[in-house]
Amino acid sequence: MSITKILLSALLFIGLCFLCIALLFVLNPAERAVSEEDVFGFSNAYQQPKNLPELRRYKARDGSQLAYRFYGSASDKTLFFFHGSSYHSEAYHALAQAISQSGLAKVYLPNLRGHYMSGTKRGDVDYIGQLEDDVADLISFSAKSGEKSDIYIGGHSSGAGLAIRFAGGQYGHIATGYILLAPVIPSAPSENGGDAGGWANMNMKRFYGLLALNAVGISGLNGLQVIEFNKPEQFWDGTETLSYSYRLNTSYHPRYDYIADIKSMGNNLLVLVGEYDEAIDAEKTKALFDDTVPDARVDILPNVNHFGIFTDPSTQHAIKSLLQ
Repeated sequence: MSITKILLSALLFIGLCFLCIALLFVLNPAERAVSEEDVFGFSNAYQQPKNLPELRRYKARDGSQLAYRFYGSASDKTLFFFHGSSYHSEAYHALAQAISQSGLAKVYLPNLRGHYMSGTKRGDVDYIGQLEDDVADLISFSAKSGEKSDIYIGGHSSGAGLAIRFAGGQYGHIATGYILLAPVIPSAPSENGGDAGGWANMNMKRFYGLLALNAVGISGLNGLQVIEFNKPEQFWDGTETLSYSYRLNTSYHPRYDYIADIKSMGNNLLVLVGEYDEAIDAEKTKALFDDTVPDARVDILPNVNHFGIFTDPSTQHAIKSLLQ
């Protein structure tokens, strides 16, 4: 047997071993780890909003009907603001209402695909990057009135992570500025304990197995669930999404090179994090953004936690300073 054939056989054997190990990781089951610990203080955080706008619909490029709430304003600025993991737009009503009624911007709060009333598959999307396409479609939909508008992109928690990803992708040039509240970046040292303070339960073996398969172009198993959220059962209302597939979870956060995504946002950027945030470390978050985009505004809000940040008056004041 020639040396070439021996080398090819060895490479084939190594490749098959790689695939077998990756598949064993992917097929690794994970028991649901439902915690009774109220990680984010759900018992105190949520109150039924008053004057909540009804959900509207827009058609994405694949024909799917996706949900959003709209807050009108005479402003020539428009803010598209993304919700955090598991929940949907309703939680951000007070913030959107304050921004629109102050005349700072029109506000769109999308229910991202895979969440309450958006798409047909709860906890899943069709491909990695589909959330960015959906946001671009919503921006195009909003422009059909013919009015010119400066576009701002924002989000809270994982929604802020999506805003960072959007900046680093093909649509980043659309935005004039960005607003990040308590941004979650899973691969960054700013995330508490690697699990957002106990909120996220990741099936790490499956995640790394799928990561390996995707590295060699195998994506057919990306619809498998990789992460669950520890929202105590007594606080469920049926509208939350308690687990994500690999492709939705990946679509929701910055790319592996998150530094490049952050730099893509430019200097017209506001980053706010609460002093007592349970999911991310405030000081490490500030250091990350100060080092990466030194001309951006990055503030730690005293006596504020992960949920409190989007209702705190100091958040509204800081956003006003960016949008004016």
